[in-house]
Amino acid sequence: MNAIKALVGLVLIPLYHLPRLVCLLLLASYAFVFNNPHNLTASPAEHIKRARRLLRGGRNSELLYAALELRFAVERMADHQLAMAEAASRRMLDQVDPKKKIRNLNRLDANSRYPHEIYFVNAETGQRVRWGEYKPLDEARIGSIKGRLGAVLHPKRGLLLGVTDDPWYTDTRRFLQETTQYLSDRYRDNTPFFALAGVKGIEMLRIETDETG
Repeated sequence: MNAIKALVGLVLIPLYHLPRLVCLLLLASYAFVFNNPHNLTASPAEHIKRARRLLRGGRNSELLYAALELRFAVERMADHQLAMAEAASRRMLDQVDPKKKIRNLNRLDANSRYPHEIYFVNAETGQRVRWGEYKPLDEARIGSIKGRLGAVLHPKRGLLLGVTDDPWYTDTRRFLQETTQYLSDRYRDNTPFFALAGVKGIEMLRIETDETG
């Protein structure tokens, strides 16, 4: 009798733990697919991180790949900002040019050109609690970045590509590093303007600055 119980127990133990094992395998598979930095994602943060890693490597042959990552980042950052606006038309959203998307964002609300501090406001007490901030993408600078990235990805004739000490490599690396830092600053801890603008209980205070970019 005890032998039969032991045999039944041996059979039931795997059946009991099998669903848990399957769940763990699914979680591991999910983590491998979606947390794998080598996979293409729609996250600007991942594009920026990969660009920074490529530039840190110091290989001239990887500058074009860094430029491509930054091109994805700037386009998706502009798209994310505009997608939050309920008034954005399908034509605006389908626009590929990030500069035009920022221009349309600014047309929908001129205040989106300026940085803001964002607060939760208690309607009864008037107490304000800082929630975060909005950091705008400057239309002129985004246009300049987009144009320069295009030039990097489609080099003109006459450039001494392959010549290690050609100034093009030095200038391009400096531009890509500056662009990486700018996009990183504008993406990190940045609340999209239209995510909270006009929401009851939210106050957005414009920060007066000489430069928006």
